[in-house]
Amino acid sequence: MALPGTETVRFRRPTSGPNAIVVPKTEPERDEFGTLAPTGYRRRHQGLLQDQTRRNAAGPFVPSLSLAFRILLLIRTVGAMYSIISDCDEVFNFYEPLHYFSYNSGFQTWELSPQFAIRSWAYVLAHWPLAHIGPRLLRLDKRAAFFALRMSLGAICSFCEARFFRSVVEHINERVGRYLYFYLMLSAGMWSASVAFLPSSFAMYTTMLASSFWFQPVTSTPRGVARTYKATFFYALGAILGWPFSAALAIPFVIEHLFLSGGEIVPPALAGAWRSKRWDTFVKAVGVGAAIAIPVSMIDSWAYGRSTFPTLNIIKYNIFSSGGPDLYGTSPPSFYLANLFLNFNFVLPLALLSLPALAVTYKFDHRRLGKTQQAPKEGESSPYTLLVLRLAPFYIWLAILTAQAHKEERFFFPAYPLLCFNAAVSVFLVRGWIETAYINLTKSSYRAGRTQVFSNLTLCAILIPGLISLARIAAIFYFYRAPLDIVHHFQYHTVPQLLTELGHAPIPLPDNYEPYGKEIPEPKWDFTPLQTMEPPVTLCYGSEWHRFPGSYLVLGGINVQWIKSEFDGMLPRRWESSDRAKGSRWPRSETREIREGRFNGNNEASADHGTFVDPSQCTYIVSLKLPSQTPTALEPDWSSLPEWEQEYCTPFLDAASSTWWSRLFYLPGGLLESGRVYGDYCLLRRKAE
Repeated sequence: MALPGTETVRFRRPTSGPNAIVVPKTEPERDEFGTLAPTGYRRRHQGLLQDQTRRNAAGPFVPSLSLAFRILLLIRTVGAMYSIISDCDEVFNFYEPLHYFSYNSGFQTWELSPQFAIRSWAYVLAHWPLAHIGPRLLRLDKRAAFFALRMSLGAICSFCEARFFRSVVEHINERVGRYLYFYLMLSAGMWSASVAFLPSSFAMYTTMLASSFWFQPVTSTPRGVARTYKATFFYALGAILGWPFSAALAIPFVIEHLFLSGGEIVPPALAGAWRSKRWDTFVKAVGVGAAIAIPVSMIDSWAYGRSTFPTLNIIKYNIFSSGGPDLYGTSPPSFYLANLFLNFNFVLPLALLSLPALAVTYKFDHRRLGKTQQAPKEGESSPYTLLVLRLAPFYIWLAILTAQAHKEERFFFPAYPLLCFNAAVSVFLVRGWIETAYINLTKSSYRAGRTQVFSNLTLCAILIPGLISLARIAAIFYFYRAPLDIVHHFQYHTVPQLLTELGHAPIPLPDNYEPYGKEIPEPKWDFTPLQTMEPPVTLCYGSEWHRFPGSYLVLGGINVQWIKSEFDGMLPRRWESSDRAKGSRWPRSETREIREGRFNGNNEASADHGTFVDPSQCTYIVSLKLPSQTPTALEPDWSSLPEWEQEYCTPFLDAASSTWWSRLFYLPGGLLESGRVYGDYCLLRRKAE
């Protein structure tokens, strides 16, 4: 043993050559050009953000694309089965036209009238195979088609999320990718947006795919050029087929492609030729993306019976019309911050912190930026600038939507994954600050690489928001699922009871049926007698029309109608049954009919009769009785009237009577229950005379 104060020399084995240190690897790595790294060596990560401790050690575990997709698919499938429909636009502007196209019945809104043509039939029909091919092959009912569509949307979203996650892992940082993955999996916002049949959800899918290509280094190689075409295509697809305003999310991508060298080093002498080539590539990519408008416009013109382009129509209505969307309500500037905090809780402030945190890191820990930890060379883009552009879309989207008077939760869907990405970057940067402070305090980078302090801190930054989000998801399910429970009870209990009273019996089991153990199979019913029943079974909605879950969840032959309530705006009207349009192979002529006086663009109740029926014509009524609401002549307490009896009731949270903190989250064991007040969401049946 050396005496105290004796100088020593430590020898380290070489990192190259025949005696190099070999770090085990689990799978081969590729660089941005697809080249495999040498087997047995861990190539230093080439992303925009770098770890400063244990850089030569094996990187953190990150799921492969396949594993990430499969885990997400399980979560999104559960969401498809149990998440509520939170927006009546989803039902009346998308599920109902798809149902009408398939079953020749449903409800129509003014946006789907030919004189306005705000909604795209091309978008609606693009989902027809997802909803109907599987159920029809398996001979399942339309309820199964509803859930088949939702599960298909969840599968598509899962792949887009996995693709986006892997791009962040490969081109930003492995740890940032892991944080992003958990935020995507656990957030309440992604739970509902991922399976929503809405153009804004579709734009969210395409934004993730576009970003996954954009995050790759831009170069003049064939791979780099393909990256530009793919990113542009998906941004265009989301804007043209989905929601046109989502194109604003592509602004930073366009700036980078046209004005920054990205993954290339461009000498000043070649800058002119380089810029000309970039513009040429971009113009061609935009041309390819814009070509999507041709089939979309053709399908919509075919459906509406006149030359039209709904993508342009919705822009004109929202920006250039006199009333515009403000007719449907306005909200204060704080709306999105409050709503996003509900859906993402502490992930939101982390997302808002990302750019300021990046500025602090650039000032005090700049070696964490860039794959070489050195200042960029002449003609090379700064990794700081590139990361700023990748963080900018979330801020741009938040600024644009906050500036609009009319605000809705679904408008922010396209930027939900970007919010999670920004938050993941913030967690990484804040962890870097703590690492640097720890090293300065202990004077040992070796100890910093061995401590679990940083892992525990980031675990808390992931786990705490995740648990809060799960409590929010549970709250939405327990407090507001009553409309779906009502139609489920109606199909599986009320209608079989009604058929039994009329002398019908369930379908008998086959003679060769052998029960499994003590299993008693659920009886199956033939519901076709409902379609010829006179008078028809009429299910009525009054003040609860906006929570009607859609015709897919109501048996064929059931006549759904509205009864007059205190709402004085324009309600959806029933599609009139129609056959093939004359002189065309389009199967529904009603989509081309303009009914004068039926619809208007001012949200004014139609003077044309036929929207409502008298309550005396209703066999069943769906009603909501809340302690905070006072009965009126048009919205009485239906259950107290002598001609009605309760068929089925389930609790529904009375938000106005409950304390604000009790309605935010649901916790097991009855916690927070003392502040909640519930009403009765009921299915009422007319008493026999």
